[in-house]
Amino acid sequence: MNKLKQIIVSLLIIASFFSCSKEDNNSEKESIENKWIVNNSTEFKSIEFDSNGNYIITKNNIASTSKTNEAEEIVLLGTYEILDTDIFLLSNFGTVKFDDSDPNHIKFSIKYEGSDTYTYDLNVTKAAEFASTPKTDLLCDNTWKFTRKVSVKDTTNLINFSKAGTCFTNFSIISSKTNLTEFGKWKWQDKEETKIIITQIKSPQWLIDKDEEVELEITKLNNARLEMREIYNEKVYDIVFDTTSVSKPKTVSSKTNKLF
Repeated sequence: MNKLKQIIVSLLIIASFFSCSKEDNNSEKESIENKWIVNNSTEFKSIEFDSNGNYIITKNNIASTSKTNEAEEIVLLGTYEILDTDIFLLSNFGTVKFDDSDPNHIKFSIKYEGSDTYTYDLNVTKAAEFASTPKTDLLCDNTWKFTRKVSVKDTTNLINFSKAGTCFTNFSIISSKTNLTEFGKWKWQDKEETKIIITQIKSPQWLIDKDEEVELEITKLNNARLEMREIYNEKVYDIVFDTTSVSKPKTVSSKTNKLF
């Protein structure tokens, strides 16, 4: 009987070991494609990456304060490339090293362009996101390409909505190889999710009203098309987007990069 108990205990220990090993192997790596809130810096506020290679960094201008004694906000926009599994090259900024080895203490290390050392270690947490609903998922899980009834030659407009409430818009002039990136904030206006409000966006090519706060009615939303309606000066404007696939952030060799 004692030998039988020993055998059972041994089998339970072995089963527990393989179960733990399986859980470790199945643990998924955290995606960088989120909005991250910085918790340990008076200079950095947030860092966000989208799936199309855009980044946005929000900082406090600690050298200047407004009349309300609040630090002015600085926004840095650009594109990013993958240097290594956890190392990303940000245009006009520098390098970011992403460390999620401890899921409870995720960290970004910052190395400015032209520097040889990482000068910031930022402790970050993922920003709160909108609840998952069929419409929110459709809106945020696709990249939308601006389409008009009369085609606009030589230009491309792409828009991405994130569940953290950010709206990225990319405007490209193909012939001159000019790329502009803007961002704003968006949210549902109603519980039925038929209207959205976009704020803090300056001059996207697909909006008529430029007062940086625009209400849009969604008239069609599916996996293939997004149609919205804007009313400006008592006139109705229909805005049409089709889903499109864009190239993911490209991977570049760190051996040929001057930062390493």
